[in-house]
Amino acid sequence: MASGKPTEARAISRPLTALGKLRARFSFRQYLIFIFLLSLAARAALIFLLSNFNRVSGMENEGIALNMLAGKGYSYAFIVNEMPTAIVGPVYTVFLYLHFLFFGKNYLPVELSQALIASVSALVLALIGRRMAGERVGIISGFLFALYPTYAYWCALPLQLTVDIFMLELSILLVMLAFDRQKLAYHILAGAWIGLTALSKSFYLSFLILYLAWVWLWQRPNLKSIVYAGCVWAACAALVITPWSIRNYRVFREWVPLTTNGGANLWYGNNPNATGALYTKDGRSMLSTIPRELMNKIAGAKTEAEKDRILSRAGKDWAKSHPQEFLKLVPLRLRAIWWFDPEMESSFPALRKMVYAALLVFAIPGIILALRLWKQVSIFYLLAAWESGFYSFFVGQARFRYLIEFGFLLFCACFLAWLGDKVLAASRKFAQTS
Repeated sequence: MASGKPTEARAISRPLTALGKLRARFSFRQYLIFIFLLSLAARAALIFLLSNFNRVSGMENEGIALNMLAGKGYSYAFIVNEMPTAIVGPVYTVFLYLHFLFFGKNYLPVELSQALIASVSALVLALIGRRMAGERVGIISGFLFALYPTYAYWCALPLQLTVDIFMLELSILLVMLAFDRQKLAYHILAGAWIGLTALSKSFYLSFLILYLAWVWLWQRPNLKSIVYAGCVWAACAALVITPWSIRNYRVFREWVPLTTNGGANLWYGNNPNATGALYTKDGRSMLSTIPRELMNKIAGAKTEAEKDRILSRAGKDWAKSHPQEFLKLVPLRLRAIWWFDPEMESSFPALRKMVYAALLVFAIPGIILALRLWKQVSIFYLLAAWESGFYSFFVGQARFRYLIEFGFLLFCACFLAWLGDKVLAASRKFAQTS
């Protein structure tokens, strides 16, 4: 593994004017403390400013957690008929369950816990940036994460995005450490964490292949090292996932390794009212458009796995019988991922677009500058390409982009470090000529 300060990275991460002055006074660890405190303060301020503790909903995770508290087990009424469920993984549901158990159904403790998790995520991004592009890019990345309005806002919502981002970031860092230290313990930790991330969001399990491709591009290890890492990661991930898979087999009487939402996501994006996203052109929820015949089949399903299979079959049948419409929906799905769903109502819609547009203004030149580091940062290219390709067959949502938007923040840091270097050089030249 590269040392964390690669030669190419120094060209990007030369001192900013302000950071150059502060660097003599503060160590990297001290910067991490500042980043953590700033992130926590910003999120706590926003949480109390919004004061939405009793007005928000945790959606499926909330319903399942409340059923667990009521002694109904891990169950939920997906579309119709309450029954054992695997519509979402257990990580965030258990997170809510524990908060409800100790604090009651009040989302203030949940939001404050998420503020803590997000503040740790800012530190993890700083560590990733340091290893990829140098210490200054890492520091700037951490500060950008701490102050990024979109991520701060999601801490005030009882949805699993904040936890998912933390888990994905940490899996990337653990993969880096595993190949840096080349010790079995680190490979075991990386594999186990990959398994845990899959229990939070099943899509994350597929990232194991992307991590191996990234390491091969960057480090060019021999085939033996790649096979060894892949086998250890897969085995450890399987050990973590297996208890949940066994539980699913016991309640569904069929093989459901992780979740039962693939069929629903396929149908959302492939039906007569499909727009590429979760809402129809007139703003209705896609679930509200289920035809009566299909609804009757779902109502007659004995398990949630059967519901998922019915929806999956309906989505596939529509796509096969309407190939041109299916292809026309692909760019609309990508629009919903990489921009926004125009039919979906949201809080602060104009502000969301302004924040994202500002992010792109700084991230795009950063992406260009980081081409000299393309091997190190290729994990972000791989994640973006895989996410686009996968969800172009299903349904698009901006929250899929939010999961990997921290990569954009790192590219912003690359640009800001370069820009600071230019400003510093110009100020010195001006001082010499004046």
